[in-house]
Amino acid sequence: MSTVKKLAVFVVMVSVAIAAERAWLNAVQPQIATQVAIGQLEGNNNAFRQLRLFETYKGIADVVVVIIAVAIAWWLVRQPRRSARRDWPQLILVSTMSIFALTGCIRSYDRPEYAEIDTSETGFLIPLEGNTGTQARFQSEEYLRELKVAAKRVQITHRWSQEGRLPNSGRWIGTVRLIKVNRSPITREWTAEATTGTTAKNQAIWIESSDSIGFSMGFTCTAFIPEEQAAKFLYWYPSGSLADVMDSEVRGRIQQVAAEIAAKYPLDVLRAKKQEISDAVKRDITEFFAQRGVVITTIGMFGGMTYENGEIQKAIDNTVIAQQLKVVNEAKWEAQQRENDRVTLEANAIAERARRIAAGEADAKKIGVAAEAQAIRDVNKALAEAPQNPLLYQLRSLEVERARVERWNGQYPGYLLQTGASSPNLMLQLPGAVH
Repeated sequence: MSTVKKLAVFVVMVSVAIAAERAWLNAVQPQIATQVAIGQLEGNNNAFRQLRLFETYKGIADVVVVIIAVAIAWWLVRQPRRSARRDWPQLILVSTMSIFALTGCIRSYDRPEYAEIDTSETGFLIPLEGNTGTQARFQSEEYLRELKVAAKRVQITHRWSQEGRLPNSGRWIGTVRLIKVNRSPITREWTAEATTGTTAKNQAIWIESSDSIGFSMGFTCTAFIPEEQAAKFLYWYPSGSLADVMDSEVRGRIQQVAAEIAAKYPLDVLRAKKQEISDAVKRDITEFFAQRGVVITTIGMFGGMTYENGEIQKAIDNTVIAQQLKVVNEAKWEAQQRENDRVTLEANAIAERARRIAAGEADAKKIGVAAEAQAIRDVNKALAEAPQNPLLYQLRSLEVERARVERWNGQYPGYLLQTGASSPNLMLQLPGAVH
């Protein structure tokens, strides 16, 4: 067989082998790769074995093509020649066939790609091609409760994407995509100050009163995704990021509701309507995002009202200071008034006590005088009745004698005075006491 015929046979047979390999890579291998990738979320050993077997034999196609090419080249070279002389075209043919078989048909190595699903995450493995209805979901809570593991590793299978004329001109692309939904609670604080809030940027909720006074209010919000609501959340938010939803849609919804309430009242009235704004925001945000798989646990105002015009805040501060001074002065006046009342009551009590003491003393004197007068009257009456009653004189004599005995100190007087009708008035000196 001539060299040209051998080369033509080699090209035809190798082309058939390459066509069969492409049919495997483009029609069969991607479908199997998707099935075994989704099957690994079932959590059983059979699905794991199928995935490992597929990863083992999916690269056999390259080896088979190389073996076929080398075998065909060897067979053609071994065909009978017209002369025993080895010519240069035959050597060039063998070399060309070998180089083509070893380099042109071998593709780049398919590096395995893995992803892990944490305990606080729900993973969705979605086919990127074919029937997307075969997508599977990894139920992290149920899986961990039954198998007692902390995490699950999944493999992202690939298929070959031909992007050139040569068999090895292309790259491996994924057949499935893993989307993870982090269900952990996330808290956001949107404030105007750089020293507070989730970030150093001004993220306060800016609204306007009915009299066109602009001001901002800080809000804090905490939310999480229940495991059974993860699919609903992913349907509404394909990114699967609760943090992005909090910073964009939740914050925007809060600003909308707060602005609607603030537009109803002037600024002076609005300062007393904070609770109404907070209740309206909480009710709307909780109900709205519950239908999208997000549970709002806490939401409320953070900090006070910050005005666009700083002079408004100064005026409010001055008014508050004046009101506080007024309250202080009123408190001082009330305290002084209470002190005056106390002093008056105390003076009245002292005066009343003095009056009562004086009245008591007067009554006592009056009673004493009345008693003394009554005693004099009784004495006079007794004296008047004495001539008829000699016992009265005897009684009075005894009283006088008693008084003399009680007052006598045991000494006799130095002089004796005698008076009477029978003897003249004499004052005699008594002799001294005999020792």
